[in-house]
Amino acid sequence: MIDDELAARVLQLHQTEKLSIRQIAAYCGLCRKTVSRIIRDEGKDPSRYAVDTLVKPYWRLIESWYAEFPKLKAMQVFERLKGLGFVGSCSTVERATRKLRTKKPIMYHERVLLPGEEAQVDWMVLTLPWGTVYGFVYVLAWSRYLVLRFYPHMTFEFFLDGHLEAFRECMGIAHAHRYDNLKSVVISRKPVLRLNAQFVDFSRHYGFAIHPCTPYRPNEKGRVERVIRDIRSFLYTQHPKDLADLNRLVDQWQRIRNNSSHSMTGRSPSDASFEEPLKKLPAIGYPAKRAVVATVSKTGFVEVDSNRYSVPSHYSGQSVTIAIYPEKIEVIVNSHPVASHRRSFAKKQTIEHPTHRTDLLEITPAYKQKRIYLLMTRMHADIARFIQNGERDGNDPLKAAHTLFRLRGGALKIKQCRSCAYGEWGLYKNPCKRCYIDNKNFDNPFSMWEPKEDKLTVLVSNCINL
Repeated sequence: MIDDELAARVLQLHQTEKLSIRQIAAYCGLCRKTVSRIIRDEGKDPSRYAVDTLVKPYWRLIESWYAEFPKLKAMQVFERLKGLGFVGSCSTVERATRKLRTKKPIMYHERVLLPGEEAQVDWMVLTLPWGTVYGFVYVLAWSRYLVLRFYPHMTFEFFLDGHLEAFRECMGIAHAHRYDNLKSVVISRKPVLRLNAQFVDFSRHYGFAIHPCTPYRPNEKGRVERVIRDIRSFLYTQHPKDLADLNRLVDQWQRIRNNSSHSMTGRSPSDASFEEPLKKLPAIGYPAKRAVVATVSKTGFVEVDSNRYSVPSHYSGQSVTIAIYPEKIEVIVNSHPVASHRRSFAKKQTIEHPTHRTDLLEITPAYKQKRIYLLMTRMHADIARFIQNGERDGNDPLKAAHTLFRLRGGALKIKQCRSCAYGEWGLYKNPCKRCYIDNKNFDNPFSMWEPKEDKLTVLVSNCINL
C-alpha cells in the first residue's frame, strides 16, 4: 500500500516538477501503473505534460472547433493546427483531444404531440436486384397512421406526388410537417435557413407549416425513423419482381399495420386517425411537377434524365421550359405546351413523334423516305411489325412506311385543333369529338391518339396479329 508521504511526493513531481510518468516511476522506484493510479485518484490527467505544453497555446481554438463540429477527428484538428504553426505530431494532438472526442451518453426529452399537430416525412432508399427505388414515408405523429409508396426517383415531382397521395389517403392535412434537411425542402442552413421556394408555395396552398429538423437530432422525427426500420425488416424476406409488385406488397403490409394495435397507444392507427382534427383538402389541387429550363438541340430534342424527347423542329435552338411530371413531360414555350410525351424511366432512350418532323421533311426531300421510315417504325411496335411483315412478303419497307404516313392524312390534321390535349402526343386527357375517335377501348394504344379520318388505325389493327 502506498503511504500518504509517497503519494504526495509523486503528485509534487508530476504537477510542480512537470516530470513524466516514466521519470517519476524511475525516481521513486514504483511501477508506472502505480504512478498513473496515484495521479488519477487525485483527479488529475496522468498524460505527459510535454503534450500539454505543445497544445496549450491552441487549446481555446481547439475547444471552439469541437463546440461547432463535435465529430471532428484528431487528424482534421492536426491539419488545421499545422496551418497555424503547430510543430507537434498528430499523435500529440490525438492524445490531447481524446477527452473532447469521447462519446457522451445520448439523452432526449420525450416529445408529446397533440392530435393533428404534426406529420413526419422522410425518404428511404432500397436497393434490389433489379434496381434502386425510393420510398416516400408519411406518418401522422399522434395516431401513427402510415402512408408508404415507392418511386423510381426521389426528385421533387415524386416528393410532391407522395404528399398528394398521403393527403388523399388521410383525408386531410396535419397542421405541421417535420422534415429532414433534404434539398426538396431545405436549400441551405447557413448563414440563414433557406427553404425551397416551390415547396413553400406548395405548403401555402395546403396550409401547413414546415418544420425542418435540427441537424444531428434524429429524435425529432423518431416516429418515421422507426417505421423505416420496420419496413426494412419486412422487405428483408420479400422478393418483389418490379416496382409495381413492390408497391403491392407494401400496400398490404401497410393496411395490416394501420389496423393493428400500436404498442405505445394501445389502439390501431386507423381508429386513432379519425380523432385527429386534420385540415380539409382545398377544392383545387396542386400539380406534382418540377420545371427546368433547357435549350432545344439543332436536331429538335430536349434531354431529361439522359433520355431525349422530340420537339417540333422549328423550335430548334430556342430556350424552353420542361414541366416534368411523375408520368409525363411537357415542353412549354411562352406559356403554351408545344410537345408532350409519356415519361420513360429507361436510360439513353429516344422518344420521337412523327408530327414534330414535318417542317424538316419539307426541306430535306432526298432524305424524306428514309426519315419517314424511321419515324413510323419508332412510333409503335405494332407499326414496326406491320412494316416488317410487308418486307417479308417482298414489299419495299421505305415505300410502305411512306404510304402509312400518307394514310395518316399528314401531320397537319393533328395540329388543327390547338385546344385538344392530344394535339401534341398527349395521352392523359379526353380528346375533342371534332378531331379524334371515340376513346373507349384503352387497351388499344392507337385509339388514344389517332385522328378520326385516319385509315391507318383500321389497316394496322387488322394486320397486328399476322
